[in-house]
Amino acid sequence: MAKSGEKAVKELLESKGLKAIKIPEGDMKTVDFEVYNGLSLICYLEEKTIELTPLAWKNVDPIYNSIAKHIHEAIKQFKSVNMDRSVPNVLSLTNMDPARSIDDLFTTLTGHFITPGGKMRRIQNMKRLENDLPLIDLYLWFDHDQLTGHIYDEHASVTVLDLIKILELNNH
Repeated sequence: MAKSGEKAVKELLESKGLKAIKIPEGDMKTVDFEVYNGLSLICYLEEKTIELTPLAWKNVDPIYNSIAKHIHEAIKQFKSVNMDRSVPNVLSLTNMDPARSIDDLFTTLTGHFITPGGKMRRIQNMKRLENDLPLIDLYLWFDHDQLTGHIYDEHASVTVLDLIKILELNNH
């Protein structure tokens, strides 16, 4: 399934006039794409696919741990190619589970969920990502092959904000 996620994100990037170059798989952990605007490298992008997830009745819903695992794997990959953070790191998540949404990514990143009444509640016993959060600049959320949302830090750098503008994400 990862190939369909890679295809969808590559199509999005190319529709915005960017060039996504697939980095060949090798012995060393690396990300999926180098992304260029003209001749300028503007970000590294890793795509992860979220498959159907069975519900857990006694533990924390495994979707949060599954997303956290993908984030931890992506961090290792970003560190191998962009240790000095010379350009933004973008993690694209392709969701194949119709019961999941970008809200699950928000919950995984913050450890909180929003109740139907609009209140924030903390979830206990979740893997914590605090140390990893600053290493990914932008999260893209695809439901199958459609971009349906994105998350980035409100204190994002100018470079990240420029990338968001190029991708026209404020329209989502």
